[in-house]
Amino acid sequence: MARHQLLIRALAMKGVKVVFGKFKLRDKYCHLCHRTYKAHEEKQTDVNISVKLFQCAYNDTFDTAILVTGDSDIIPAIIAVKESFPAKRIGLVIPIGRRSEEMKTICDFHMKMKQRHLRDSQFPDRIVIDSEKNIFLDRPTSWH
Repeated sequence: MARHQLLIRALAMKGVKVVFGKFKLRDKYCHLCHRTYKAHEEKQTDVNISVKLFQCAYNDTFDTAILVTGDSDIIPAIIAVKESFPAKRIGLVIPIGRRSEEMKTICDFHMKMKQRHLRDSQFPDRIVIDSEKNIFLDRPTSWH
């Protein structure tokens, strides 16, 4: 969690506006060991993206939006924006390991994310978060 908080700070330092969702603790069942365990489940992320997409369309802050998702729960928001603001274009970047056939049909354009896109978009090996407090974030060596 501490490294994740540092990543959020680094993103904010680069101008990314971070919108937080929520995590709920849920009981899950393991079919292998036949036991129940606690696991975190994210909530509200798709709703936050959908609301922000519509707000930005309404406020006319984009001509073309590009969504990086494979979550089909966002489809109603895409349709609503396209019906309400027909001049707005919406593109889709499909994450590695995901398929989004229905989303591809409703978006104006789409592409599949590749490993090279991730490699070419990474932060440097070390990001200084706070030089006075000697707080930094190192990229895991497995990401090189």
